[in-house]
Amino acid sequence: MNKPVLHQFAEGAAPGDAITGQMLSIRQWLRDAGYTSEIYAASIHPAMTHEVGDALRYRPQFGEMQAIYHHSIGSDVVDHLRQLSMRLLLIYHNVTPPEFFQHSNPGLAAQLQRGIEQLPSLREQTGLALGDSSYNTAALIGAGFTHTGTLPLPLDETDYQHADDPEALAKLNSSNPWLLFVGRLAPNKRQDDLVKLLYYVRRILPEAQLALVGALWSPPYVRWLRDLVYDLQLENAVIFTGHVSQQTMVTYYRHSTLYVSMSEHEGFGKPLVESMYFNLPVLAYASTGVPDTLDGAGVLFHEKHFEALAELVDLLVTDQKLRTRVLARQRERLSAFLAPTVRSQWQHYLNQFINRS
Repeated sequence: MNKPVLHQFAEGAAPGDAITGQMLSIRQWLRDAGYTSEIYAASIHPAMTHEVGDALRYRPQFGEMQAIYHHSIGSDVVDHLRQLSMRLLLIYHNVTPPEFFQHSNPGLAAQLQRGIEQLPSLREQTGLALGDSSYNTAALIGAGFTHTGTLPLPLDETDYQHADDPEALAKLNSSNPWLLFVGRLAPNKRQDDLVKLLYYVRRILPEAQLALVGALWSPPYVRWLRDLVYDLQLENAVIFTGHVSQQTMVTYYRHSTLYVSMSEHEGFGKPLVESMYFNLPVLAYASTGVPDTLDGAGVLFHEKHFEALAELVDLLVTDQKLRTRVLARQRERLSAFLAPTVRSQWQHYLNQFINRS
């Protein structure tokens, strides 16, 4: 008897990417459940070619009528799946508003706008639409999807059991307080506001430093950001790591003092969850999907008042009783994202999709 077939499709696949990580987890869960399951994408990082096939060349087997599609940007994969007339389980990761890139990268802005316009076109073909946060699920409902649910990005603890990277540890192994942000350097992430915050923090904590961990994704923004660091005389206080290995990223989480996010668009924000896993207190701007992901954990702020936030950073760094309370709530929240919990939710939604199709 042939195994049932259920493949996943997305615009891109790359190591360290949160959507790719979810696809790998779901593929394993499907295989464990007896499915034949592969991952296909249009843009494939060279390191992923052994794991991912070409989505635009894919042709279904006889009788194969269902697929999983991860939507986060405009993609020819949408048109390809529509031509194949496959019934979709849609997983929505949100689309970054194109306004963030209109001046620095008009081509990307156009692709993001296309992604926004493509979302409602998937309604008729979709049997079940899942957001990876309640914020994203609300967006699906707003786009007219009727059968919806919420499936968080899973955190697989086995992905974080690395020994420290000696080179990264040498930078972090001091008594200096380290502020950390993890994410590609891009205008919506607002690393520039983190640099500005560090300027004020160092008036209180003169040895404070900032690690910006993530790919140098938007060259015009990166150049402007480096100029800002220079203008504020913070060249010796800010690290731009570029893309790093999982081991190096784990080292930064493990040895930093405080995770700070100024991001103005997060559909989910997996680094928030990773910070909770490493017992790293989180201070985050309450934008888009961030409040849903934290759900009462961490410390949220609603206005970027840098002097007041610098005082709050000082408290979160030096007040051990406050840190203990924050970390206790974060540990409670973390349980919702651990892989066994998310896998159970996935099985429920998969059964719902199969029964409806």
